[in-house]
Amino acid sequence: MPVVAVVVDELSSDGAAVVECLPQLSQRSATWIVGNSLADFKGELETLQAVEILVFGGDPAAVADLWPHMTCLKWIHSLAAGVDTLVPVLNSLPGGSEIPLTNAKGAFSRSLAEYSLAAMLHFNKQIPRLQKHRTTKTWDKFVMNELHGQTVGFIGFGDIAQCSARLCKAFGMRILAWRNSRQASGEELADEVFYAGDGVGAKQEVFKQSDYVVCTLPGGSATYHCCGAEELNAMKPTAVFISLGRGSCVDEAALEDLLLHGKIAGAALDVFEKEPLPPDSPLWRCESLLMSPHNAAPYMAKQCAHENWQLFLERLDEFMTEGFSGFPVVVDKSKGY
Repeated sequence: MPVVAVVVDELSSDGAAVVECLPQLSQRSATWIVGNSLADFKGELETLQAVEILVFGGDPAAVADLWPHMTCLKWIHSLAAGVDTLVPVLNSLPGGSEIPLTNAKGAFSRSLAEYSLAAMLHFNKQIPRLQKHRTTKTWDKFVMNELHGQTVGFIGFGDIAQCSARLCKAFGMRILAWRNSRQASGEELADEVFYAGDGVGAKQEVFKQSDYVVCTLPGGSATYHCCGAEELNAMKPTAVFISLGRGSCVDEAALEDLLLHGKIAGAALDVFEKEPLPPDSPLWRCESLLMSPHNAAPYMAKQCAHENWQLFLERLDEFMTEGFSGFPVVVDKSKGY
């Protein structure tokens, strides 16, 4: 029976939702210990030394503190989909790069897909204009647009983008995708696929053709400012940019310039280069910007936390019966995703 250490901040709203599911998990054939730092496990050091599985949802620094005590560790699972802050810590630890790492890929895709569609409708149906007219008591019967027939381009075409694409297909939208791998799944969802290996022009073509550009890329050095000034400036003046992956993927200065000078219709950002967003950021002044504080897919939503654990339990069963041969996805630490 494996020993599982769950590292989360029980006092945070996110951590509380995660821990709330633990009584159901205790029925599974495993020993569970929970904490957020080495101090929390002081009374369980002997058990900590027997830990085979680390379920992580806290501060990456805690992993470094716990590492010398987890001498039997065989597998790390991140409760977050993005592991760009965890991977550098693991790679710096003795043997850390050798321990298999999985993440919560798929657990938050539906929530993020709903957010991307909400952002499209926000601009397509001109919601800010309607709100302004209500406050000014203006009866302006303007013509509303439809999403049907419009083009959405996805920068990155993993699980989040594919879930979003299915919703967009239901609205009759044309789907473009830009991605790294030619062997990856989901291409049947796209009307046209462009690849990173085809050169910079392929990515720019997606920006150029799209009415909505949705970036779902993970963080890391390979994706830093992947949506840069050159790409953003290729967008139509009527287009909208949506960012759901990691803020580091977007050149915020270039985006700010476009928004402040009205060069694109708008943008929706759930992630930022620096979080929380500093009060002096020019983004606060962009009237055509829809912003959310990185909560489009929160742990605190009970349903998200439940799905996250279900994903882990499926992998736990695979681990106990087949080892890692049954795992569909293991994070490539050299890429950071």
